[in-house]
Amino acid sequence: MTTSTAMVTTAPEPLKPVKTLSRATAVPSIISSETTIRGDLQSDGDVQIEGRIYGDLNVTKLTIAEGGMVSGNITAKNVRICGALNGSVRSEMVTLTATARVVGDIHHELLAIETGGQLEGMSRRLVPNPQAQVMQAEEYRAHEHSEG
Repeated sequence: MTTSTAMVTTAPEPLKPVKTLSRATAVPSIISSETTIRGDLQSDGDVQIEGRIYGDLNVTKLTIAEGGMVSGNITAKNVRICGALNGSVRSEMVTLTATARVVGDIHHELLAIETGGQLEGMSRRLVPNPQAQVMQAEEYRAHEHSEG
């Protein structure tokens, strides 16, 4: 009597798609304190700068950590500065902490400066709808003249 052995192989399981993190749970891109970048940086996510950047930044959310430095212009939805900036900012929300040192203009919808935060430049409020503000000013003037 002969015995035969049969090998049974199974097909490998198909690869499962990798889950992507939502922006709310995504980890920020970190420029470490040992890193210096010369050039512009663009990101659709959050960026935290602990090192030095010589160039313009266009990101969603930016944090310049204490000890971090940017020399360039920043465009972002939200900016928090704990370190140094030599350049302008254009953002909906800007926060300067007590350790912030900014030389340049800030264009913002909302601005918060903690006690000790330094700004050497101009602060300009961005108006979400400039036409609406013009109309409000005209209505205010018309109302003043009608009472007087």
